[in-house]
Amino acid sequence: MKKMTIILIAIALMLWACPAMGQSYGEPCQFYNIDKTVKAKLGEGEDVAYQQNSIKALWPVMLNGKECPKLQEAFCKHLTGRDDIKQMDRAIEYLLYTDNESVPFGDNGPYLILDEFKDIETFISSISHTIELKTLGKRFAIFHLFSYYYYGGAAHGMYAHDYITYDTELDKIVTLEDILIDPELIRPHILESINLKYDYTEEDLFLPEDGIMKIPSVFYFEEGFLHLVYQVYEIASFAQGDIDVPLIYPNDPSAPEYLTPYGKQVMEESLAEATW
Repeated sequence: MKKMTIILIAIALMLWACPAMGQSYGEPCQFYNIDKTVKAKLGEGEDVAYQQNSIKALWPVMLNGKECPKLQEAFCKHLTGRDDIKQMDRAIEYLLYTDNESVPFGDNGPYLILDEFKDIETFISSISHTIELKTLGKRFAIFHLFSYYYYGGAAHGMYAHDYITYDTELDKIVTLEDILIDPELIRPHILESINLKYDYTEEDLFLPEDGIMKIPSVFYFEEGFLHLVYQVYEIASFAQGDIDVPLIYPNDPSAPEYLTPYGKQVMEESLAEATW
């Protein structure tokens, strides 16, 4: 596999303030600003194929004055789908020099790195990933991860939105199990929330025979709302796209609390977080 050297385009050192809280606070944060694209010709003769892979990422080195190894590992897993790659340079090299079938360049024959595609009369497969910092607060950071895949000759590409909520104090990826007392408490309110935002009813969605809404694994908090994110085809058609729904939970004292104490901390900080 061709050796790739990561060029450090920029390192940002920032102090964050929180005017919404009426207080100021700040801890150093460092990032690698990564913007890299590889174009390749794979194979020869009738088996020739073309691939373009790219990544744009604000890769965290330090958040709120602390290193963030668990977050970096989560990014590596997101980019590669593998548990054995845990370093940034290896993850990016794997992404840039691997085809849509997760086969490293060169494993199925010779390959050639190109400066650009010229006079190509066939389809070009592609993979692209974007990692953006969505919000950063005193304790929690939220990253938005976008992925796009296109297989040469397909009718359309496929994309996915993912979100990672990260606890900078504990070096921890926040999960639904961390924030929800019992998922069954929110399940009855998901369809109503989708209807309020999208005007979709049960007939517009892909639901199981029992009609019980599944709870997605992807979520984030924004402005005090828990957002549940369904990928394309997860509960709706490709034309409907992904479903990003803020949960509308009953504002009624008699309704049971659905957030754990830890979940309340994440929610409360989202009301006063600094937006990137």
